[in-house]
Amino acid sequence: MADEQDEWLDRETAELLLRGESLEDLESTGPATRDRAGRLVAVLGALSAPPAPGDGELPGEAAALAAFRKVRAERADASATVSAALGHGAAP
Repeated sequence: MADEQDEWLDRETAELLLRGESLEDLESTGPATRDRAGRLVAVLGALSAPPAPGDGELPGEAAALAAFRKVRAERADASATVSAALGHGAAP
């Protein structure tokens, strides 16, 4: 949990943060410890954001797929046009 470099994170502070209690409840600590604890809470909160639902579509996914398919079809059409112009038809 705590090491020599982070002596401010004692057992009481860690338990308080893990329970999600207010940083104001850190009676035995000074402003510097509350500031460090606040930064730790912010980082942990960002890391514990819920993942995107696995069963649904991601935002913008349909538009991205439509754009990909459009470009792919345009390239296939252009390739067929060039092949026809060069006399490279389908093999018999």
